[in-house]
Amino acid sequence: MAESNKENKDAKPPAEAPAAAGGKKLPMKAIMVLAVALIIEGVAISAAFMIAGKPAAVHADPAAKSEADEAEKPTEMMVISDKFQNNRSGRSYIIDTEIYAVVRRKNQSQAEEDLKGKEAMVAADITMIFRKAEPNVLLEPSLSTLTRQIQSALEERLGTDSEKKPIVEQVLIKKFTQIPIDP
Repeated sequence: MAESNKENKDAKPPAEAPAAAGGKKLPMKAIMVLAVALIIEGVAISAAFMIAGKPAAVHADPAAKSEADEAEKPTEMMVISDKFQNNRSGRSYIIDTEIYAVVRRKNQSQAEEDLKGKEAMVAADITMIFRKAEPNVLLEPSLSTLTRQIQSALEERLGTDSEKKPIVEQVLIKKFTQIPIDP
């Protein structure tokens, strides 16, 4: 028995022998051909890009940029320069004012046309605002209430532009002098 065990140890099992002898090998030739083809393709593409050089530099057209920027710049236009009366405090005052509207340059011609066509209506609106103003509103250091009311009146009269934004972006009261007229 000892001899049969020794012989069995030296002999390879029958299942392992055919697998080692008949196992599939990797197709080394096909892998080598594929690797060489990929390397040649990479070299060819790299050479093509080196020969072609860098792409041309792209520069923005300063004229186009400046035209667009110029159209969006704000510009001031005089709305009215007049004297208005207010007697809400029991004393009568004449208020000498200059009122400007800030509009974008692209809307300036439309705003000027609308103001010329609605000059009397705008003047009447602003006159009414000053006549109805309470004394504490006229004494505000920034005149924010009057500015807001005048801007609202101008937005109502002049409307919006093609982008649905108000034509009048801001109202500026440049001159505001109260002159008492009671003796």
